[in-house]
Parts: sequence; structure tokens; C-alpha cells
Amino acid sequence: MKRICGVRLLFMLILSAAVLICGGNAAYGAEVEHYGPLRVHVQLEKVYLDGDVGIEHTDETVLAMEDFWAAYAGWTLVEQKKGFVLFRKHVDDISPLSKVNGYIGVTDGGVISTFHGRPGSLAEPIQSFFQIDLERLESRLQKHLEHGIPYRTKAEFESVIDHIKTYSG
Repeated sequence: MKRICGVRLLFMLILSAAVLICGGNAAYGAEVEHYGPLRVHVQLEKVYLDGDVGIEHTDETVLAMEDFWAAYAGWTLVEQKKGFVLFRKHVDDISPLSKVNGYIGVTDGGVISTFHGRPGSLAEPIQSFFQIDLERLESRLQKHLEHGIPYRTKAEFESVIDHIKTYSG
């Protein structure tokens, strides 16, 4: 009888050790946690030369993390938290909206800025670049900046900015 009790005790010790090693309640028939597809909200930010930022939102079902990261190769991870990922990419061009309605102008404080639409009292600057001394400008250029100089291509944008830079501090 002692030998049977000793075998049972040894068996119980081995079983207890197996339970601890295998993850607790799994040996007792409790449910094992299963991991399914991961749902992630992805925000993509494209930052353009003229300061405009395009934002896209998408919800992804992630089956394999390797595939998820590969899908966003070329993007910079900015923020990651449970259920949310923010990626950013700098685009070497002006924004699509600026290609239709982009203007370079000057704010009341003499700061060269980009605008969607002509600069004015109600227009909010997209991006501020540098301050210039308006008094140093020839009157024709000053009027052009006050009314806004249109740009529709990257080359036009860079040309206007480079020309105006010569009047900065």
C-alpha cells in the first residue's frame, strides 16, 4: 500500500510539474487561448514639399506580421499602440491639391507661406517658410505676393521660393 501511495504521489508531482511547464490550466481541460487575425487601424500621412499633408485611414486585418510590415515598406513608423499604427512618408513633390489651387503668398507679418487658394484675411497658411523684409521688395513683387503667386508644379514652386529667398534676412 505504501508503494502505491508513493507511486501516486510521484505521479501527482510529475503531473503538477507538467501543468506548470505547459501553461497552467491547459492540463485540466481549460480553454487554451487562441490568437486570430489582428485588426489594426492604419493612418498614412504623406508630407509634401509645400507643407501640405495628405492623410488616409484604413482598417487592416493582419494575418502575418511579416506581410503587414512588408506592405508598408518605404513608410516611416511614427506611432504604434494597441490597434493603431501611424506611418509617414515624405513625398518629393507638391500636393495634388496644390497642383490645382496652390499659391505662394505673404502673411501680415511678412512670412512667406503656401496657401490653397489666394492668400487673404480668411486664408490659413499651409506651411510657413521664412520671413522677408517687404520694404526691400520691388512694389510689383510685393503685390504679387499679397495676391498670391500660383504654382502648379514642383519646378514652379521651387523657382518662386528660390527667387523670394534672395530677399530674406
